[in-house]
Amino acid sequence: MTAAKTNSANFPKFDLDAWIALNKANLETLIAAQKIVFDFWQTVAKRQADMMKDSVGKFEGLFRAFDVKKQPKDYVEEAKSVIEKAMADAKETLDLGMKAQAEVVDLLVKRAAANLDEVKTLAA
Repeated sequence: MTAAKTNSANFPKFDLDAWIALNKANLETLIAAQKIVFDFWQTVAKRQADMMKDSVGKFEGLFRAFDVKKQPKDYVEEAKSVIEKAMADAKETLDLGMKAQAEVVDLLVKRAAANLDEVKTLAA
């Protein structure tokens, strides 16, 4: 058996700087995506704390202002408004989550498309 000789001319060129740049861009994209997610969760935590504080305060107000002369339907309406506000706040939070998710997906899709283009040039 004879050892096969390798000729460096047979190997495609490999652009190490382009490969490093590609990975740097991927890392920057992941960092940007993580920042979007982190900012979203930070916003959610703050909003939930505010919503809980607001809801508890309103319910406490209902109980403190309890008057036996008031009709039960009056209390139901006040409680209903508190619940409706909580539901609107929850929907707003959900919408923020959908927006953050769309931003992350957009970043990753753009980076994946750029990767396809850049990988083609790496071994050209």
